[in-house]
Amino acid sequence: MNRRILIVDDDYFIRRLLVEFFQTLGYDVLSLKSGREIMQGIGIEQFDLIITDYSLPDMDGVELIHYIRTINPSLPIIGISGSCEEKKLLDAGANYFIAKPFDLKQIKEIVERIL
Repeated sequence: MNRRILIVDDDYFIRRLLVEFFQTLGYDVLSLKSGREIMQGIGIEQFDLIITDYSLPDMDGVELIHYIRTINPSLPIIGISGSCEEKKLLDAGANYFIAKPFDLKQIKEIVERIL
């Protein structure tokens, strides 16, 4: 069974880049543009990893991570941000932080370490 990754980012181009990148590596990938979409019935337990941006249109990454942690405290989460919100995301419960602009090789190494 392939590992499943959920990507949450309001930037269409970043979502497409990450989806296509991880699909070429053999992962099953779903992408969403907002945190509310997760709250509307996406079963996060079906994913092996979540990658979320800090800046989302309806809630920030901190709120989203808190929500995910109430449902699944052990699900690996990578927080990404272009506004240097590393401490906020890590304090909320993200396992790793990656700054934008990011290097796909760096993300691949972190994901492989987690999964």
